[in-house]
Amino acid sequence: MPVRFVFVTDSHHYPDAPKDYAAPKMLTQSQKILDAMVPAINAVSPDFIVHGGDLLCGGSSFEMPSKTYLRSIDEVANAFDQLQAPIYYVPGNHDCDARTGSFERFARRFPIPDTVDVFDAAPGVRVATVNIYQCDPFTDGQGIWTDELDQALSDAAREAYDRRCALILALHTWILPLEGETGSTTIITHADRLLETIATHPAIVMVLTGHRHSNRICLIHGCLLLDTACIIGYPMGFREITLYEDGTVQTTFRQLDLADLVQQSYHRSTADENLGWAGTLQDRDREVVLPRLHAIWNKNQRMGN
Repeated sequence: MPVRFVFVTDSHHYPDAPKDYAAPKMLTQSQKILDAMVPAINAVSPDFIVHGGDLLCGGSSFEMPSKTYLRSIDEVANAFDQLQAPIYYVPGNHDCDARTGSFERFARRFPIPDTVDVFDAAPGVRVATVNIYQCDPFTDGQGIWTDELDQALSDAAREAYDRRCALILALHTWILPLEGETGSTTIITHADRLLETIATHPAIVMVLTGHRHSNRICLIHGCLLLDTACIIGYPMGFREITLYEDGTVQTTFRQLDLADLVQQSYHRSTADENLGWAGTLQDRDREVVLPRLHAIWNKNQRMGN
């Protein structure tokens, strides 16, 4: 049987936001977007859901008062209680308290890993959620790939391979820069180390990221990278991803049924900027055969435990 799941990221809830802040975000409409998000995801009937972080508007940039931060935690948690499939979270740099930089209150309502947590999400599929903020989220908003994280992921990948499980890696920030980009501030620090680990372990079939609010799909070392746009602004949606027995992966970007808000967000940016947020058609919707997935599921040797 195929495995279907949803990846959603950067929902940035801000109760009574004083303004929308930088495009394409529509923070003053975050409650309306939150209300639309849950039924839209439920309508897909996924086997599980992954959230890529930045559920909130803590951290730097938004000046969110601590009282509002605590309120936002409760409102998002209460909304997500209505989701009809298991959901796995990774923290984003804006999920910490804007005053203290602590994730402690966030973690009380949203289970996040200390380093790497691994879940048997579906038969033959494991999800590895990663906390890349063993650092100051204010000064290192892109996160850091540490030796501890690398060892934990390598261990999880070896075990997944032995159990004939595909391993899906979820973290907040991109691991590969855009073509022509230089410097390391746009991607996780020590991304080269992580890319080497992905190349070494064939059980890692997919990497899910958010943070930059842009859709991009690419392959590296036989692993599918699904960088995904925010749901708080244009193109205002999430990915529906299906894995098939023959190694085919199908991903479709599902835009929320909020046409007026989508247009308002669209008009906050230039045409070129909007193309960057939405990506090309091939960055939103694609079907690809992954030899890694086919190999790990070969001869129906799918095991969930």
